[in-house]
Amino acid sequence: MIERITLLGSSSGRNAGDAALIASIMDSIDETLGRRITYEIPTIRASYIRDQYDNDTVPIGMMPWHGSVKMLGVPTIRSIMRTDLTLIFDAILFDRSLYNPLFNFMWTLNLMLPYAKKRGKQIGFFNVGTGPVNTDPGKRILKNLSELADFITTRDNASEQILANLNVENPRRVTLADAAVRLKPCSDERVDEIFRELKLDPAQPILGINVNRYIDTWADDGSRESMGKDAFARTMAAAIDRMTAEHKMPVLFVNTQHHDVEIAELVASKMAKHTPVAFANNVVYNHYEIKGVLSRVDLLFAMRLHANILASSALSPIVGLNYQPKVKFYFELLGLDEYTMSFDEFTIDGVHAHLEKGWAEREQIGAALRERMPHLQSRAHAAAQFVKAIDEGTSLDDALTRIKSDQLEFL
Repeated sequence: MIERITLLGSSSGRNAGDAALIASIMDSIDETLGRRITYEIPTIRASYIRDQYDNDTVPIGMMPWHGSVKMLGVPTIRSIMRTDLTLIFDAILFDRSLYNPLFNFMWTLNLMLPYAKKRGKQIGFFNVGTGPVNTDPGKRILKNLSELADFITTRDNASEQILANLNVENPRRVTLADAAVRLKPCSDERVDEIFRELKLDPAQPILGINVNRYIDTWADDGSRESMGKDAFARTMAAAIDRMTAEHKMPVLFVNTQHHDVEIAELVASKMAKHTPVAFANNVVYNHYEIKGVLSRVDLLFAMRLHANILASSALSPIVGLNYQPKVKFYFELLGLDEYTMSFDEFTIDGVHAHLEKGWAEREQIGAALRERMPHLQSRAHAAAQFVKAIDEGTSLDDALTRIKSDQLEFL
């Protein structure tokens, strides 16, 4: 039986999307196993892991004084060797700054996981995003890690296609969905309290905005010459001003990452003063609360993938800006690809037209989410069947067959 699992991914407590992934994975596994187990989570912010989840969590410190350079260090490998199963989650399998362990975890995983595997430890990829991988070493490492995994579930077709293009032969893999679609929001009472704190009336139409400090630096695989923060903020602000002048709604900036707060404040500072502006961010509110807040916006225009995921899984209409391909992939998975735009269209007129289309068609977007989201949530939850098979000592191949059979309609 499984008693302890190590979760390896982005777990700083500074990103509500990553926090939502962790919570949803733990909830899925506990629910599938029918009992609570313990999760060891390497992190640079132990207090968040210890205090902000409804599950049994043990933070594993990975600060320099613990003998770590981020994930690379003694605490993480000891956790892997101590627990019954290690799960890789999130989108940490890319090769940008490949050899910098402060930024990139894939090279670190390639040092630790083969060692653990040789000593009989079990490893799974749990609804991961893969790529981008643009270098030969990055492609080789991703293929090596994929071959040693006991099972692989990816969150979208594009991630699976990357593995196929690398000729990954691991047969125990299936495309499911991002785990964060299953995050439970905080209570309605808590959402009401937050809106009072923000001095917003949730009965009034609200335009949600989510921006990302990376702006366009990841677009086109990082080959685009960036417009810079000031030009980005001026364009966003002018387009939002047009919308709010026409529709008379307040604007709520919702940040899911600590370091995005500055760019949100910059955009707001360049807006005209004719509309109320409020800020909700994960510096103040946890991941459950952020999802609760997003459940009350009438339209969210978002860059961050998990801002889009948290809002759409709460059935709030979304339109997106593709700062990375994964945003476009998510909208395609929802059948809403016409509601996402690229930086090639990023002008005042282009952003305004995108917002107008989303606002005018938010009922259609909401209807599509109500139809599609239960299927995605079922798919995301199915990954825990592999964990159940390991827990029961039954065949992973049989688990794969059951998952594919159950999800066949939606794959």
